[in-house]
Amino acid sequence: MNAPPPRKRSWFRRLVRLGCFLGVAVLCLIAGLITWLGVYLNGTPVVADALPDGDVADATVSAPLGGGLDGFESPYLGHTGSWNGSGGAMFGGSKTDALDKEAAMGLRWTFMCVYWNKLEPDGPVTDLTSPPEAWRRLDAFVVAAHQRGLNILMQAPVVGGNAGGPPAWAGRREPGKSAPKDMQAAADFAGRLAQRYAPGGVLASQQGWGADYGVRAWELDNEPESYRTSWSGQAGDYAEFVTLVSQSIRRHDPAAVIVAPGCAGGGHANEWIRQTLDAGALHGSPDYRTTGQAYSIGPAINAASFHVYEGMDSFVTGTPRTIETVYAEQRPLYDAWAERAGAAPPREYWHTEGNYDFLGVTSARRRADWRWQFFTRAFAAGVDKVCVMDASQAEQTAVRLYVRHLPAPTPMRNATDEARLIAGQAAVFVHDDPAHDGPPPDDGHHSGRVWVAWALPGGEAAEVEIPVVNDEIVVVGTTGREETKRPSGGVVRLRLPADKAITPSVMVVDRP
Repeated sequence: MNAPPPRKRSWFRRLVRLGCFLGVAVLCLIAGLITWLGVYLNGTPVVADALPDGDVADATVSAPLGGGLDGFESPYLGHTGSWNGSGGAMFGGSKTDALDKEAAMGLRWTFMCVYWNKLEPDGPVTDLTSPPEAWRRLDAFVVAAHQRGLNILMQAPVVGGNAGGPPAWAGRREPGKSAPKDMQAAADFAGRLAQRYAPGGVLASQQGWGADYGVRAWELDNEPESYRTSWSGQAGDYAEFVTLVSQSIRRHDPAAVIVAPGCAGGGHANEWIRQTLDAGALHGSPDYRTTGQAYSIGPAINAASFHVYEGMDSFVTGTPRTIETVYAEQRPLYDAWAERAGAAPPREYWHTEGNYDFLGVTSARRRADWRWQFFTRAFAAGVDKVCVMDASQAEQTAVRLYVRHLPAPTPMRNATDEARLIAGQAAVFVHDDPAHDGPPPDDGHHSGRVWVAWALPGGEAAEVEIPVVNDEIVVVGTTGREETKRPSGGVVRLRLPADKAITPSVMVVDRP
């Protein structure tokens, strides 16, 4: 008896098999890339050509930003978890756990992004005393932040990026890009946000806060130069957006702090930033060029913001992208604009997003020690505020210790030449506490000092002697381990362990 002929496989079955094969291949590729990234970040030091020396230009003495709001001067910006653009976490979850983590670290700041198309999907909201549900969810977040003593860096209005563009009713100047056809509508929305959430605004009045609490810092969109739906090719349009939005916010809160542009730190954004400052060139959409009205972000902003993921950015670009590198690239753009325009540059520079590697493939110990080094290098370079983004448990401990001992970490300076290097190579920085009755005296005797030191990565362990003035000092590690030491001959000797990528950090607290 003859066997029946084999059945031919259908095209559907073949496509299913091909799809499964391609899916497995993609998963293997992703796993391989993550493994490669982990090997790189755990085995390769990310080091700038030179450590910052703290020799930055003196800022003009003036009233601090924030109008005296409690905790506004703190330089540590909390940035924890995910967001849905209307007061909650991704998929509508609560942000209270994230706020609790930030408060437990001793932070005085949190973060919330607000998508214009989520709060006003169908048109402008007209009744701010009884707003729609999305606004009430945002209300709840602001109330929860107040309960924990956290100021809010509100990234709003977010038009592009994860928001995907302006609401349909506002139109677009170019398909697939961020600039709304009706730019004034975006500014009016920002004004409504300020009217409700600024100190002394509608919500503050309803809650009994008066002018003592509310949203005072506003970051205008997220990585507008290139991230997803972006303002790419619309630098002038973005400058118009910043100008009109800042004017609208300040009508309700003259002390508002405008923060922009929040560009990525890979280096590709620098030319785009230059275009947002250069009002005369009319860089932008056809609509923007047709009007002939030029704008610059320079006069509108109080703080220039930028993003840095030191490990990830260095991996992607193949060059060290440290915070001091990015700051040194971007600050001259604003200084050059100020000189051309005969205007003042931004008062401050804020790092508003970024950690070491985003995916968390670097070891917990290394990320915790990196936090101290990152903070120290940033403040020595001249950065005014730094982001504490998605800190792991070990990092939370490290951050809490750093904030406890250095709640006001500036001035911070490179003091490697003041320490005696016995073996290996090390980075040594010092913060001088101000004297109680004025600035530190010329004879070098301070009311206290805090040193931060680590061996340079990729080499051998280091040994250093650090000069101290008190009879007892405390040596602190990122894990929370503390050791009280009695100096010998006015110095304390430290052994700084080696590591191929990120070495352990040590803090010496020399205070009465």
